[in-house]
Amino acid sequence: MVNKNYRMARVVGRKDEKILTRLADEFEQLAAQLNSPVPTMEIDKFTQSCRLVSPLIRHLGVAMKFADIEYSAKVSAVLKAGKSVNTLEDLLDSDIQKNTIKQFSSSSRMLIRVKRSLELLKIIFEKIMASSENTLMDPVNTAYKQVFYPYYGWASRKTVAGALQNLPTKSLFFKRLKVDEASAFVQMQRTVTALDPLIHYIDNLFHSRESVQELLCLL
Repeated sequence: MVNKNYRMARVVGRKDEKILTRLADEFEQLAAQLNSPVPTMEIDKFTQSCRLVSPLIRHLGVAMKFADIEYSAKVSAVLKAGKSVNTLEDLLDSDIQKNTIKQFSSSSRMLIRVKRSLELLKIIFEKIMASSENTLMDPVNTAYKQVFYPYYGWASRKTVAGALQNLPTKSLFFKRLKVDEASAFVQMQRTVTALDPLIHYIDNLFHSRESVQELLCLL
């Protein structure tokens, strides 16, 4: 009974934490796992952390609902692969062995798209912290053009452009997150620092498998 009560209290405590703090905590734990001579990444832990990005997207407003749906679907696809393999390394090797890795819907291609979303988040946070303006449109637009714009067609680009016009101000965004700017910047910097080795690690998974390096240039 004691253990059960402890677990319940821990869950409640996690729900009460601010989104940005939870995000930083989770990605720091993932980054710590990679600090070893032979790093590895379990799919369950990876996707659990990635799912915490969704609440952040939802606080950007209904205009970004499509982005949350698309991102969540990619994370779920990677998680689904975890039913048959344990790690991200195993995921790639399984797709290679089955000769499915280059298929548009392969788990490995989904991992690349999740990785790009993490790159997007990292750049958005960096631009928000570097700007004194009370706008999110410029940071999000800059990140989008660096990460996803080259891969999207006219219709998708138009949808994104429309959504950017309806983003909240930076101050309203922080208010929704129940955090002041100074505290937000601390957690954003923690997240940016933690995402660096994680993104680098995923890139290396593909670079270390010569036959699939070109996938990093595809959507």
